[in-house]
Amino acid sequence: NPDEETSGSVAVFNISEMGEGEAEYVTLPIAEWAGIEGGGQPRVVQPEYNMAGDQVWFSVWNAKDKESALVVVDDKTLELITVIKDERLITPTGKFNVYNTRNDIY
Repeated sequence: NPDEETSGSVAVFNISEMGEGEAEYVTLPIAEWAGIEGGGQPRVVQPEYNMAGDQVWFSVWNAKDKESALVVVDDKTLELITVIKDERLITPTGKFNVYNTRNDIY
């Protein structure tokens, strides 16, 4: 999405309220929480649960010559746990692919 606010955030729905009219949601400002420096337009992609299933790890992609990050959010409270940054993180993906695929966790 070309809109920075949209591409840098995620909408979280309470699935127990789905189907009861207009579903309400909470918007999490993932790219803002990442605190990306140096420009670009960070995009939030590929959320994945950790092995315990209590955290969601979001990849925050940016241009390959710009800073990217991983943002970790508590699944129940929707609060920021931590931000992981490293110059070696370039469009980070596949954080838990092997475990989640083998154990059918989605």
